[in-house]
Amino acid sequence: MKKLFLLSIGFIFSLTMIAQGNKGGHNKGNDNAKNEKSANPATPEQKLKAQKDKKEKNDHIKKVWAGTSDKGGGAPKPSKNQPAKVSAAFQRDYPNAGNISWSKYRGDWTATFQNSPFISTAVYHANGQRRDTRTLVTRNEVPVNVLDSIFKRRPGIMLGDIIRIELPTGVNTVNNIFRFKDIIQGKTTYFYYNNNGQLVRYNY
Repeated sequence: MKKLFLLSIGFIFSLTMIAQGNKGGHNKGNDNAKNEKSANPATPEQKLKAQKDKKEKNDHIKKVWAGTSDKGGGAPKPSKNQPAKVSAAFQRDYPNAGNISWSKYRGDWTATFQNSPFISTAVYHANGQRRDTRTLVTRNEVPVNVLDSIFKRRPGIMLGDIIRIELPTGVNTVNNIFRFKDIIQGKTTYFYYNNNGQLVRYNY
């Protein structure tokens, strides 16, 4: 009788342990599900923002490189294999850059990134030397002397997209060149002024 009693207690104890194990496993499954959700927290608002950011970046790239296609008429090609010297130079020049995407264009490497509050594209040669950085800006970002020179030369001009081309400091006496878009008799033209208000030529 005593044996039977001990066996019964052992059996009940085993059932209790199994039940607790299953409960723990169930909770573990719930914990895993929670972890998966927290790892991918994309809300509808975040998805809309991501789509908006992507559209803004694509618009920026299109306007920055308008009228500058390579010899084959091609546009920048996405790239993930930029040289180490280029990556290091970019990190040095723009340590706070966000949302970076790389491409190759006309033999140079270009990084398009969030350069608060603007989107910019920095252009590098393969040796890591920065060629320039291009940003789509408004008229408010253009020096008054530059606008005065333009309207003096072209009184009736309707300024289109304006690209500020920032040159590396210490290499040039001019810090910025501004590229302006104009439409004359249905034909799109681009012209450049430096920050001294002088009309200049610039290679793409």
